[in-house]
Amino acid sequence: MERVLVIGFNARPIAVQAKKCGFKVFAVDYWGDVDIYGWVDDIVVLKDYVKAGSDLAELTVKFSEQMARKHGVDGVLVGSGLDDRWECLSRLERVAPIIGNKPSKVREVRSKLEVYEKVKREGIMVPETFLVESRKEAVRASREIGFPVIVRREAGGGGLGIHLAHNEREVEQKFSQLKGKGRVLVQEYIAGDDVSASVLCTGKKAVTVTVNRQLIGVSWLGGREFVYCGNIVPHEKEEIRRRVSEAAEKICRSLSVLGCNGVDFVVRGGQPVFMEVNPRFQGTLECVSMVTGMNIVREHINACQGRVPSKISVKGFAVKNIVFAKENCVIPDLHGIPFLFDITQPRSLVEEGEPICSVQLACLKLEECIRRAKKVVVEVYSKIDEYNKKCGGMGV
Repeated sequence: MERVLVIGFNARPIAVQAKKCGFKVFAVDYWGDVDIYGWVDDIVVLKDYVKAGSDLAELTVKFSEQMARKHGVDGVLVGSGLDDRWECLSRLERVAPIIGNKPSKVREVRSKLEVYEKVKREGIMVPETFLVESRKEAVRASREIGFPVIVRREAGGGGLGIHLAHNEREVEQKFSQLKGKGRVLVQEYIAGDDVSASVLCTGKKAVTVTVNRQLIGVSWLGGREFVYCGNIVPHEKEEIRRRVSEAAEKICRSLSVLGCNGVDFVVRGGQPVFMEVNPRFQGTLECVSMVTGMNIVREHINACQGRVPSKISVKGFAVKNIVFAKENCVIPDLHGIPFLFDITQPRSLVEEGEPICSVQLACLKLEECIRRAKKVVVEVYSKIDEYNKKCGGMGV
């Protein structure tokens, strides 16, 4: 295998590690951030082609087919964006073999109600969950579970389409917002620590690389509700790491997943409650590499060929903070600020709630990691504010 196609909402982290493996790398990426171009041999930036009503998954397949015809590719590495569009993944299989979970497996593990039943049989807790098809059913399910509840799309990623409802009126409102966008679930709200496990799997074996604290809806990063805002890798509590690792490996073996997979939990009272499996590369990829020294793309390919590491050494901590726009703004040239990744093109208009960049760094001590990352985040926001004030809020 010499040529790989990387697809994903943010293809850059995967492309970087694929290039370091020695591959020729072609990408179909949504954002087209400043720092992806040095790592790819060719790229299509989907944002340049999106119009009102565009189907992003369909566009991904279209341009993947074009890229494959133009260059020829030996395999496809899949990031976020197509977890719940297995019919599009099936068409991608005609472009080149997907290295990792096949579309049928992705469909299986993303069918939450069915997976919850399997996971419960493994002795692992899951949130009480109902599939609802009307506002009346949503309210009835909420009464049975008890408020507050989660009203969410079954599909989705990055925490989008997940809402907390405190009463029947809010349940009806949230249901109405989500109806028509796929299956709607009403779910028990589990209060606790948001945790993920990065797991390498052969289909039979499963080895946890790291257990990570998830940063969800962090207001000082511009995050809302359940939006994914980054990670601390690894989780600072050894007992949580042990329990989550055991549960994640058991789930991955039960589901026979392949390659690098993410398993999300909420830890309540010291016990992990399973949320979902992300059957592809995760947003923690680079932080995991920082603390283990591993190339996760290489390890993913090895796992798909039946080989997982016998021993994993973790040194220090890594932090990822995704910086979201707190209001509509224009992005200045952020060159010169250290530890920035996924950097938005200068002079781009970014709407409130959209990502601007991510801050990633590693230190031996967690407190130092967090302190330095926050300092960089403050510098980013200050530079954006200064630029927009200077230019009258238009950035031009």
